[in-house]
Amino acid sequence: MLDLNRAVALALLAFSSGYAYLAFTYHLLPFEYFLPVRPNTLPLALAVGGIICSLALLIKQSTPENDIKGDGTVNRADGEYLKNPQNYNWIQGIVLLVLATFYALGLRSLGFLFCTFAFLTLGGILLGERRYTLLISISFTASILVWYLVDHVLTIFLRPWPAWFY
Repeated sequence: MLDLNRAVALALLAFSSGYAYLAFTYHLLPFEYFLPVRPNTLPLALAVGGIICSLALLIKQSTPENDIKGDGTVNRADGEYLKNPQNYNWIQGIVLLVLATFYALGLRSLGFLFCTFAFLTLGGILLGERRYTLLISISFTASILVWYLVDHVLTIFLRPWPAWFY
């Protein structure tokens, strides 16, 4: 029988294969052929990584349910997660989805750096992180690093500051 991990791995394999095909058949402009990092370089790397991870999950042996030990919070069998949806933290998940929606809607008007910093900080607080200095420093560093990589390395313009700032 197909357990939850193998079903997710099979879905990931199908998605990654389709993503790899689309990234590989992406039509480059004539000047993009000689760029060191092309627009389809990262999608190809992500697709290959997804294929490798999903194949590793499909090939590995599954452990029987009676061999799983623990306090019942982390090491539960896959079937137990599906049998008890009332134990999920639904409110936290829904609030995180709403936060991601506000992040996407605010990117143009508030700028990439502020929105990403606010999303990472508020998402970390929502998920239970209480070391605020570490959370703020990591959010700030990650926001600047991702903006720099996308804007300067991949040469995809991202508005770093709010629209009213210019």
